[in-house]
Amino acid sequence: MGSQRLRALGWTEGHEKAFAVLQEAAGADLIPALVTEAGDGGCTAESATGALRATYGPNLLLSMAADPLRRPLTEDWIAVRRWPDGRATAEAILSRRVTLMRQEPSR
Repeated sequence: MGSQRLRALGWTEGHEKAFAVLQEAAGADLIPALVTEAGDGGCTAESATGALRATYGPNLLLSMAADPLRRPLTEDWIAVRRWPDGRATAEAILSRRVTLMRQEPSR
């Protein structure tokens, strides 16, 4: 059921391959999830087992500090780590469905 749920959300073979590489590099058990709502302190996402709430992990926070456009947005696929105490953290953005453009200030 879990993989069917992910496919219904738009998960593809390409996502699967990219996620496998990310999972191996992280050396941790991660789960894929699709962001449904994003804010400054965390995001809500849909995973194979249902909705979850995740705060941002340290690596993601570091990249967001360098570039605010690197924060998860609605419709992004993210890698989530579940912790033994029940918490969840968004560790990385796997793929982005939207394109962001910076607008230069008018002179």
